[in-house]
Amino acid sequence: MDLRTVVLMLAIGSFLFGILLVLFKYNNSNPQEVPYWITAKFLQAAGSMMLFYRIGTYDGFTVLANASLLLGCAYEAWAIRILSGQDVRRQLHILTSIGITLVCSITLFLDSPYRIGLIFLLQSSFYFLPSLFLLKKSGLRFSLQIVLAICYFLTGSVFLISAVISLGFSAYALRLADNTIFGIILGLSFCLFLISGFILLMLAKERSDMQLIEIQENLKKSETRFQQIVETAIEGILIFDEHYRITFSNKNMASMLGYTVDEMLGRSYVTFLPESQLEIFNYQESLRKKGDDSVYEGCLLRKDRKKHWFLISAKAILNDDGRFDGSFAMLTDINQRKEMELLLEESNRRLTELSNMDSLTGIANRRCFDATLEHEYSRLRRSKSKLSIILLDIDHFKEYNDCYGHIMGDECLRQIGKVLSYYTNRNVDLAARYGGEEFACILPDTDIHAAVNLAERIRQRIEDLKIDHMESPVSGFLTASFGVTTARYSSERSPTEIVAMADKLLYKAKVSGRNRTEYAEFQGDELADM
Repeated sequence: MDLRTVVLMLAIGSFLFGILLVLFKYNNSNPQEVPYWITAKFLQAAGSMMLFYRIGTYDGFTVLANASLLLGCAYEAWAIRILSGQDVRRQLHILTSIGITLVCSITLFLDSPYRIGLIFLLQSSFYFLPSLFLLKKSGLRFSLQIVLAICYFLTGSVFLISAVISLGFSAYALRLADNTIFGIILGLSFCLFLISGFILLMLAKERSDMQLIEIQENLKKSETRFQQIVETAIEGILIFDEHYRITFSNKNMASMLGYTVDEMLGRSYVTFLPESQLEIFNYQESLRKKGDDSVYEGCLLRKDRKKHWFLISAKAILNDDGRFDGSFAMLTDINQRKEMELLLEESNRRLTELSNMDSLTGIANRRCFDATLEHEYSRLRRSKSKLSIILLDIDHFKEYNDCYGHIMGDECLRQIGKVLSYYTNRNVDLAARYGGEEFACILPDTDIHAAVNLAERIRQRIEDLKIDHMESPVSGFLTASFGVTTARYSSERSPTEIVAMADKLLYKAKVSGRNRTEYAEFQGDELADM
């Protein structure tokens, strides 16, 4: 077989081998890659192909071919070093590449036997290196590594002998350069290509399999550690599928809800939610499906249907396409703290109610009246509506107390409070004990006619109670007098002035004979009698 044919076979073989390695690299089911190996084969293929077109001549193109071949040998040495479990430093790799380029450039200025000898010397070093890498890590246990090491060592020896002959016996080397030396070297290179290619593929597969086993073992260890962490965690842990069915629950979570783990699995999360939590769940579900995480407070129903509060840290689980595939939740028990908070809130609410409530009549007190009036009057500025105030006073109540006693007087006040509560039945209305036997009503969004109509109904209802009052010169029964006024918002008028006007109208009702209603409406900044 002539020299050109062997070189062409080396070029084609290296190229096909490189293509095969590329296919292995991008194999989706079991990708395999050894760094530098693909590059080595394509460099060797390129170098051999360039030499195929330059056999018998030596020029810049031949220098480029030799550099490509030597770089391919160097890269293959690095690939074998990695296969044998060792690292390749980036600095060494770069310096070697620069050195090869410089040496190949120098050969342009050397005579034929010396340039051949220098090239062969470099190639021999790159064949000795893989044998050293393989023998250093083999420990004489892996026969494939030993065989491959021997092949590289023999080839390196042939290149070394050829280099010595070329450098030391230049005349003799010149005569053999086109025949014996190149024939032996290229023949050995092709044999090495066939043998080493097969063995290297076997070693690469073995390396890939070992890496896969190591990954599986690490994954198994990680799963075991995760299981131990999850099971010993003081928090409850739940994992849901995309339909919010429980696919995992740790023992602590099940225990907090009074279930076993088997009873939890497969159940819909919604079945653990009280009705008051459904709106929160729907909002949180929408967040998870968008891929958003959150931390919030919520309660679940125990097996005994009692509520149990948790701090819930929820995280969305997305598949490879970025679509919602379920969620992970860590639940911290805050039931005791939450129950204390709810009790405190209820206590504060009751204290607020008590602080704003008249203890005798059960309706609002003067403090609540003043605060509500201030709020409603400021609201008029935005609503442009009307606000009505009713003040009423029980006629001759001192005489009633003197005649019937304070106990009966207190009972009388309680009944008046009930009447006011009954007639001020809108959420925005307020009935209050203003002081002593005096009462007041705040009627937002109410004009003067509606306010007077309400005052008259209250007055009539009080009279219809038929509470005896023998000392009253007005009637034999308990009666009340009323002052009613209505106003719009004005920066020139304060809420106190409106109350003062209602009080003047109340006084007018008293001096006009009592058991009657006097009223007037503010028109702008002026008061208009009705």
